[in-house]
Amino acid sequence: GDWRKCGVRPAHASDIVVTVEAQKARADAHAAWDELLDTMIDYRVPVDPTETPRVTAQRLVNDAVLLDEPAAAAALLGTAEERARYARAPLQGSELAPALIQVRKGLARSANRRTRLVATVFPPSVLLRWRLGMTEASTRTMGMASRLRDAAVRFSPRRLIASRGR
Repeated sequence: GDWRKCGVRPAHASDIVVTVEAQKARADAHAAWDELLDTMIDYRVPVDPTETPRVTAQRLVNDAVLLDEPAAAAALLGTAEERARYARAPLQGSELAPALIQVRKGLARSANRRTRLVATVFPPSVLLRWRLGMTEASTRTMGMASRLRDAAVRFSPRRLIASRGR
């Protein structure tokens, strides 16, 4: 039938409009989620990349024994990331930065003194990034050295002289 009669217009792929606000909300949710994962690493809460954001947030609340505001903040961050990944419309207008602060406070409350100190002074997430960066730089350097060696062998005077004598 005619959609005008019932007042309900059919949805078509061309009707989906991605607004600047939606893009910003998605980017904010992803940034907050990445920061939450780094915070979990800093406070020695295991991160499982195969889990959905909702499951990770629930596990964080249970493992770190987060209560009240920190638990609600972890749930909000999980919902925001889940909506940013999978929903047509991401969660907008949510306060993700204060939620991160609440989760950090909750993790600090439940962590021992050494873990709090390490998370503050030498965050494992930052050290991990540095190590990965150093490894990548080392790998690039070794690859370049290997290519230079291969090029030098190809143009070796010994090889050229040896092939002339035949």
